[in-house]
Amino acid sequence: MDEPHVIAIDIGGTSFRVALADANRNILSRNSEPTLASDGPESGIQRLIETIRKTASSIGMDRVKGIAVAAAGPIDPNEGIFLTPPSLPTWHNVPLKSKLKKEFDIPIWVENDADMAAVGEHRFGAARGFDRVIYITVSTGIGGGIIIDGQPLHGIKISAAEVGHIVIDPNGPQCNCGGKGHVEVMASGTAISRMARERIPYGNTSILSELCGNDPSRLTAEMVTKAAFSGDPVAIGVFNEAGTNLGLAVASLIHIFDPDVVVIGGGVSNAGELILKPVRESVAERVMADFKDRTKIVRSELGDDSGIYGAIAFALGQLKVP
Repeated sequence: MDEPHVIAIDIGGTSFRVALADANRNILSRNSEPTLASDGPESGIQRLIETIRKTASSIGMDRVKGIAVAAAGPIDPNEGIFLTPPSLPTWHNVPLKSKLKKEFDIPIWVENDADMAAVGEHRFGAARGFDRVIYITVSTGIGGGIIIDGQPLHGIKISAAEVGHIVIDPNGPQCNCGGKGHVEVMASGTAISRMARERIPYGNTSILSELCGNDPSRLTAEMVTKAAFSGDPVAIGVFNEAGTNLGLAVASLIHIFDPDVVVIGGGVSNAGELILKPVRESVAERVMADFKDRTKIVRSELGDDSGIYGAIAFALGQLKVP
């Protein structure tokens, strides 16, 4: 009998990625396409279906035994429904699982992308060998996934671990979700660029003005990272503030879950110790004495592929492939 193959999908606000993997977790082919969320879900799903068939063409869809989707949350993983993902504002209340099931009569799972990234890091990356893991993706927004006893934590109805919406300052700035003082609006890549714009000292020694062409509206988190790596004091100060804010949320998560490791992923993690050092310092200042030095705080090893590898592992696990 042929070994089972699976399709893993990672859907984000900018693009979706599709990979074909064998029973040994090896990626055999992959494709990426822009999500084009503004065109609406029907167009996007049709292009996704076409990309799935294209990615599986080397072996044929008849040898694919399952499809696992890592999707921007919040979602209903039981029914496979997108709820109100901020990064996909036109994809609200979209029953992706049932739509894919009409095309492919095989098992299909739709899971939160950060949950799948947590699974990926647990199986193949920075959290290998640990049973209690918190994964935090820090990018345009902030998301999270939690592994307990080797399995992803789910809510009763909705994908759990929306850690970006932990309140760290009730009087803080307004989050995209409508709440105030959430860690997402105070530590994400979007927050980093906003804080830099607020601090940029025109005509001073900071290189931020030069990097953005003296147009603060063009300032990105990547520019702030570049400036901080060059030693720019304003950019370093922004990362210290963002890392301290993120550490407030991490300290609360440590008190609740007592994890072995916290893995920081997403685009902002490319800043390395610029973000990790203030997170660790913030945590050390705030956790109870018995929790000090118990939890490792490390950077993702799989980077952008965390969700894809997590979806592969999840699908094969559901199919009982050892």
